[in-house]
Order: sequence, then C-alpha cells, then structure tokens
Amino acid sequence: MKTIFKTMMMAACCLGVAMFTSCKDDDDNSGLKFSVAKVEVASGATANITIGNGTQPFTVRSTDEKIATVKVDKNIITVTGVKEGKASIIVTDKNKQSGTLAVNVITPLSFDKANVNVEVGKEDVVAIKSGKAPYTVSVKDTKIATATIKDDKITITGVKAGSTTINVLDKDKLAGTVIVTVK
Repeated sequence: MKTIFKTMMMAACCLGVAMFTSCKDDDDNSGLKFSVAKVEVASGATANITIGNGTQPFTVRSTDEKIATVKVDKNIITVTGVKEGKASIIVTDKNKQSGTLAVNVITPLSFDKANVNVEVGKEDVVAIKSGKAPYTVSVKDTKIATATIKDDKITITGVKAGSTTINVLDKDKLAGTVIVTVK
C-alpha cells in the first residue's frame, strides 16, 4: 500500500512539475510597447507617443481616420484628433511585430470667452459652458492675474500688466484654457 501511495505521489509531483514548466517563448509577450497605455487627445490637438521596442521602420494606421489620424517618424507616433470618438492605432514593425494603441478623442472644455482682457485691480467673469463640476483652476503666472472658481464661473482679477493663461480641469479631467491679458 505504501508503495502504491509513493508511486502515485511521485506521478503527481512529476505531473505538477510538467504543468508549471513553461518555455521561454510561451512567456515572451513580444507585442510592441508604447510610452502610454492609451491616448486622450482633443479635436485639432496632437499627442506624441514613443514606441519602446521593435525594429524600424514602423508603419501606422488608424482604424477610423474620421476620428484620429496618425503618422510616424522613426519611433515617435503622432496622433491628431479629428472629432470626438474612439479609434485604435495599429503599429507594425519591420519584422511584422505589432501593437495596438487605444485613442479617445475628447472635446475640450468650452467657455463663453476664450480670451479675457482685464485691467489691473479689476475683475472679469468667464462662464464654463461644458464639462462636469467640480472644476479646478490654475493660473500660470499669478503675478499677472489670479482666478477663483465657484460653480461654473471663473472670476479673474488683474494683478499687473502682462499675459498669462488659466488652465481649467473638470471632474473627468477634461481640460480647457483661457488666455488672459492684463492692461
């Protein structure tokens, strides 16, 4: 009885070792790698992505050129948003190794005024016309202007003559920019 048990245990161990042993090729995930997992770009804007492996030259193709177009220079992919929607970028290298990159073309936040002229010590208000609250604002140069946000209204105060930008993010991280000139 002990001999049968030992034989069965040896067989089970051998079977277990055989099941958990793998070839190098089985574990080799040889698809192309990119500097980002997915791309979010606004209509009319571009995003650059680096191909991390593979052999040049690369070829690129968009699954929907009405949503996003693509070009490649060496190992840099440039994706241009055309209109809101989703597409994929298919990249193939010289050795037919390939990879796919998801693209989401988004509509940036919109405002009732994209450019604001305000005098030193005065205020102007910009209304956010799209996006989801809560919003956050950041001023590139607070020595030129400051900004506060309440609901969907940005209050801009001129501090000193010059130009700066105000970046706005919504709850979903959609972004928009207001250009401010203080006189």
